[in-house]
Amino acid sequence: MPHIHDIVILGATPAGLAAGRYLAGRKHDVVVVECPVEPAESPLCDWAPADIFSVAALPNVAAGKAKAHPFRSIIYHSHDDKQQAEHRSRSAAGFVFATRDLDAMLRAEARRAGVRFVASTSRPAIHLGEDAVEVAAHTHLRGRLMMIACGQPSSALHDLALPVQRVAHASLSVAGIDVPMPAKLKPDDGELHVVQTKSRNSLGMFFRCGQTLHARVIAGDSAAHAGSALPEMLTSLRKSGLIPDDLPVDRARGAIWSPPAGLALELETHVAKRCLLIGTAGGFADLLTGQTLSPSIKSAMLAGELATEALRSDDLHEATGRFKTMWRKELAGRLRPPSTSVQMLMPLLFSNSRMVARFTNTLLTGETI
Repeated sequence: MPHIHDIVILGATPAGLAAGRYLAGRKHDVVVVECPVEPAESPLCDWAPADIFSVAALPNVAAGKAKAHPFRSIIYHSHDDKQQAEHRSRSAAGFVFATRDLDAMLRAEARRAGVRFVASTSRPAIHLGEDAVEVAAHTHLRGRLMMIACGQPSSALHDLALPVQRVAHASLSVAGIDVPMPAKLKPDDGELHVVQTKSRNSLGMFFRCGQTLHARVIAGDSAAHAGSALPEMLTSLRKSGLIPDDLPVDRARGAIWSPPAGLALELETHVAKRCLLIGTAGGFADLLTGQTLSPSIKSAMLAGELATEALRSDDLHEATGRFKTMWRKELAGRLRPPSTSVQMLMPLLFSNSRMVARFTNTLLTGETI
């Protein structure tokens, strides 16, 4: 009789790896299936709030292993940089890091905990059986429970053939670029920059990660808009002297991705027979900035806690059915849009110091203004 794993996780994403490590650390038999997916998370440098490493239930040295750099200051710029506002935290407000370094750390921690990895050149076929989930990847896998952690919610729902009335699609597009900084320049003091744009549907950000400058535009409509707005923002930042004028753009790496911002609130369900949708597959991405890491890993930790309980329960289906209540209690506030648009809020930051602190809190924690 084929071996039945406790948990099969589709997607070696940060959420999938964090969930795998958590579950394997609790002596569950876990296998993670790696497969190609639609771009929903940053493949470049990224940032996350300060709780990113504690959320993943990782050791204290995790930030060091991920080569993460803390930032304490968040500096806001008007679109012409004639106005600025700054919020400075006494401790680290967040971290910046290269996604590949974060992934390598999470993968190593998952392997150390006992997670097994299986590669698939295509997205596997999934069958939700009464006694087990069957996954046709590079090899045939069976699991008592499954988590889908990668790609867009629309793909996950299609894989599961769920009879939903409406399939939500990503509402944000992000265009980003990593540019190597001249070696003569010293690293900054730990700053995350937020830039007002001329368009009411977009927001700019940039930061230093070691000797790499990362810049991005988050657009609330099309990828083409984000892609065209990014060079415009870079030109403006050069003219203002915020970034060097002689950046070697010919050595830059660029990417466009579509975080499923706030879509968790729109999905009809995150639970199918023996299956939970977590990470970007569950629509766990911040609606204000498109930030995926903190909400997606938090969803993975909640699902991991529930999975441990479900696997010990006499009624697995009843136990997994509580996932909706769990994640809404913890994450709904992070995924809701601000009551006022960003473009209306940003000008207030330059004239109201209290608004700077409140806006920063929303940026980092998702609490409403």
